[in-house]
Amino acid sequence: MTIHKTIDVKRSVDTAFTLFTAGIGKWWPLQEGFSFGGERADQIHLECRQGGRFFERFADGEELQIGTVTAYEPPARIVFTWQQPGWPRPTEVEVRFVAQGAGTRVTLEHRGWEQAGGDASEAGGRYDGGWNTVLARYAAAA
Repeated sequence: MTIHKTIDVKRSVDTAFTLFTAGIGKWWPLQEGFSFGGERADQIHLECRQGGRFFERFADGEELQIGTVTAYEPPARIVFTWQQPGWPRPTEVEVRFVAQGAGTRVTLEHRGWEQAGGDASEAGGRYDGGWNTVLARYAAAA
């Protein structure tokens, strides 16, 4: 299974990429339940470099690494791993940014569910709907 999502935003490719990456903490719906910290949800960060961390910092200061940036090619694409606690192996998320008229087409692909095994394979359906919410928040911020 691979999750595919595409949205258009009314921003330049550079601005759309920067908002998705460096600005992720401004729009990610942590308080709406898109956090591994639950009530401790506070911040989310994406370190903008290959090898950078994708992580949450909870209100008590504890950090949980969700993934690692495996490709960072501004402003065209970013690829990072995604590993929910308890999964034996990570999945992979790739986000591409392509000029579309006066705006940008943003395409997200979340793949590798079968390789992640066990609980991850079963979670794919929930993530499909979850990405709709996440991308809607991103589009609203853009």
